[in-house]
Amino acid sequence: MRKVKILLAVCLLLAVCMVSAAGCGLLGENKKTQEVPEPASNTIVAGEVKEAEQPAGREQRLALAASLRQLMEKDSAKYQVYVFFPQWDEPLVMGKDPQSSASIIKIFILGTAYELAEQGQLDLNQQVTVHPLDMVGGAGVINGQSGAPVYTVRKLLELMITESDNTATNVLMDAIGLERIHHFMKEHGFHDSILQRKMMDYEALRAGKDNFTTAADAGRFFRLLREHKLVGEAADSEMISILFGQTDTECFPQALPQARIAHKTGELSGVYHDAGIVYDANDSYVLCIMSTDSRGRGNTLSTMRNMAKTVDLAFHQ
Repeated sequence: MRKVKILLAVCLLLAVCMVSAAGCGLLGENKKTQEVPEPASNTIVAGEVKEAEQPAGREQRLALAASLRQLMEKDSAKYQVYVFFPQWDEPLVMGKDPQSSASIIKIFILGTAYELAEQGQLDLNQQVTVHPLDMVGGAGVINGQSGAPVYTVRKLLELMITESDNTATNVLMDAIGLERIHHFMKEHGFHDSILQRKMMDYEALRAGKDNFTTAADAGRFFRLLREHKLVGEAADSEMISILFGQTDTECFPQALPQARIAHKTGELSGVYHDAGIVYDANDSYVLCIMSTDSRGRGNTLSTMRNMAKTVDLAFHQ
């Protein structure tokens, strides 16, 4: 009997130990479980997650593009557009294929010259003689002058822009060199622009050599110029001053008579372009509109003016 009692006591003691051990193990597992973080929930609770921020100006760009597209569709010409407002993080670009640049290509010659001058490789006050064989027709004031007039490089650059002087342009191309102009374009990211022939060189044109650019390249040029990031503050300011003297005022200046515009135009048969920086009392923006395949110059200019007004209205909203 005594053995039975001892046996029962031992069994009871073993049972108590097993229960205690199990309890300790359970507590240990619970502790580990509490240390493991809960998986992140995929459910978004209203008010806890902010709406993703949209790129600055995105909605305005979309609305402006729609308005401009409506105007384009009323005309048979093909258009490219570049717009950049300073409050945007990126420009509005409509159309991207390279097209005949007409005289818009001259802005890249201007930029090259001032960059070379900044680097000490070109003297803007150097005098250049323009010989009768250098003179070509089309736009400009040098052609037809008697003898061999002499101009500084700076004056030739001014005439190339303000009067779109073709003779000045060709003389500058010889003085600067195509290779340097191409290098300037490449270094500054104007990858869809190319200068392949001189002004009024119809033989080269018949051989398939033309000058090309895009609204995006021209617009980028003027954006860098506006921000004084093209060559340098002094050089960029001087180029802007020259561009303010543009004498072709048929497009942007007629559309926006209240603004000061530093710009360059370009025109060939069926082609009209205008690109530049539009300044008002407080700020400025970049606008470039290029048209090709125009069947009516008057209609195309009217469309471009309306587009410029639409852009300006959006800028002032």
